[in-house]
Amino acid sequence: WQLHALHHSQRQMTMWSDNRNHMLDDLLRDSTFVVVALLIGVAPAQFVALVAVTQLLESLAHANVRLNFGPVLGRLLVSPRFHRDHHAMGAEHDLAPAGGHNFAVLFPVWDMIFRTARFDGGTAPTGLKDQLQGRDYGRGFWAQQWRGLQRLAGRG
Repeated sequence: WQLHALHHSQRQMTMWSDNRNHMLDDLLRDSTFVVVALLIGVAPAQFVALVAVTQLLESLAHANVRLNFGPVLGRLLVSPRFHRDHHAMGAEHDLAPAGGHNFAVLFPVWDMIFRTARFDGGTAPTGLKDQLQGRDYGRGFWAQQWRGLQRLAGRG
């Protein structure tokens, strides 16, 4: 969470919000994705296509639109409204007892299986509560990276 919090500190959702991450967080996640793809035998050309389609859908899910995919498609594919609820202020992953919801990046079925799906929200302000008390997540790319490492070391 200490690294991923940077992604959730975005106060204005955009299609680019999906790419606002800590580099170490990206490295760990992407390395896992590559290893799993290799283990299950995904061909290089298929891997590139999977990454491209996944990135496009994840960027759409972070768009600042109130688009809901409806009662059927909305349970098959993550919509911007579904995912915005995941980024809502106060929905932080590290908070007990809730611990967050709408974690899925592509398929809401995972949230339905783990009982973390919420289909009733989607318009709350985004960001992290501690930003309202003045916590700084960094201004500019390098400052954001440094702050994430400080949080990870317990100094931020």
